[in-house]
Amino acid sequence: MLCAANSHKAFFYLSIFTMRKYVWALITCLCGGLSAVAQTAGNVSGNWYGILKTNQEKLRFTINLTQKASALSGTIAFPDKSQQSRTFDSASLKDGILFLQLKAYDLVFVGKAQPEANNINGRLIWGNIKENVTLTHKEIKAEELYERPQEPKPPFPYHTEELTFLNEHDSVRLAGTLTLPAGAMGDCPVIVMISGAGQQNRDNEIARHKMFLVMADYFAKHGIATLRYDDRGIGGSGGDADTTDIEGYARDAAAAVRYLKGRKEVDKHNIGLLGFGEGSIAAQIVAADNPTISFLISMGGMGVSGREYIDQKMIAVGRAYGQSDAEIKDHLKQTKPYWDAWAANVPYEQAKANAAKVLEQAYETLPKDYKQGVTKEQFAQADNISPEMLSILRYQPVTNLKRIKCAFMAINGNNDLTVNADSNLKALEQGLLENGNNMVTVRKFAGLNHLFQQCKTCTEDEYVELEQTIDPLVPEFITHWVLQLIPSGR
Repeated sequence: MLCAANSHKAFFYLSIFTMRKYVWALITCLCGGLSAVAQTAGNVSGNWYGILKTNQEKLRFTINLTQKASALSGTIAFPDKSQQSRTFDSASLKDGILFLQLKAYDLVFVGKAQPEANNINGRLIWGNIKENVTLTHKEIKAEELYERPQEPKPPFPYHTEELTFLNEHDSVRLAGTLTLPAGAMGDCPVIVMISGAGQQNRDNEIARHKMFLVMADYFAKHGIATLRYDDRGIGGSGGDADTTDIEGYARDAAAAVRYLKGRKEVDKHNIGLLGFGEGSIAAQIVAADNPTISFLISMGGMGVSGREYIDQKMIAVGRAYGQSDAEIKDHLKQTKPYWDAWAANVPYEQAKANAAKVLEQAYETLPKDYKQGVTKEQFAQADNISPEMLSILRYQPVTNLKRIKCAFMAINGNNDLTVNADSNLKALEQGLLENGNNMVTVRKFAGLNHLFQQCKTCTEDEYVELEQTIDPLVPEFITHWVLQLIPSGR
């Protein structure tokens, strides 16, 4: 997935400073009509289990409470992240309202103890996360969190091989999985699968959806081999993701192509690239002026400039969350100087200094209540945008599109809130056709989000709730397209 246009951490500070007001408003709301419940809240001692939903995953958490007379104490743990428990700074039960606070983590739980304390319904606030949760005494198993019916299970009717290959330019060894159709004898096409933004494993796993695993399974069953690999610094791969830009990820993909040219099971004249989200940018870089590449598949890929992509994402997400056009326009206006500062073609430190100046000016317009909790220096401390994010922000697709001569497929979901389908597909098609590449296929899938799932809200928050990993029509469409191509060099 392409990097999200997250707001500067100063805006996160503002949410923390207003949390106290939010918590007390929540307590007031919970207290309404509570007198009968207060008398029957019961003892809340023991282990309480709940699930917290974030935009990428579900997290189990356990709250252990000990109630002695009027004193209440407790701990919280997130077993999917760590077995370590943290002790609440504040714990109280008054008039049926349970209040728990862990200051160091900006974490607060406010809940209403139900009759006989069989469950506690409330709100967990943890930094930017604000979720309604229900606590019960029933322990939750890890396997109960997700339903992923499309995920393939062994035994497989094809061959898989764990391997490593070397990006010699950067001295980085990458680990991956080669999936070969049954009986592959040098005649099958092969796809290098390039994952999206951030550190992704070889399955391009997002919200516990293993997109590349499901796709590789389908491809292998229909005569197409794949090589998918862990990004730098994750899984079995070496290297440092924090210092790597999009050019570095492109060199990793190019190294995968070189490795495949030495494998006798695949057709070295029929090697293609499949890039998802940011991975499509890496694929564009590799394919430019490269006769080795027979075809390229862009899934939810960027065709407009990186700077334009940022604005498009803010507009789409704003509308999805119910913002008015006036609110979105105002937000774009406020953030424009900040993103322009980073997007400018100047050295990194100069861009960072310019972004800090923008934030200093923005600080002067903040309400007095907000300024009480943060100084201008704190607010104006510009984020250290990663080399990966900066390279995307400054990316100009047209520079590579005009140099790509292989068969090119660009697909998007029409409900993609991360990469606008219409503008990006149009830009990709135009950039290729205007430079003489007539082997272009463009397809927009109705009802699908950025992960190519059937969706309702289609926001990132929904990913974790969806059982479908990818709409079956997508790998089917890709397979038919690849198998009808004439391999390069023949």
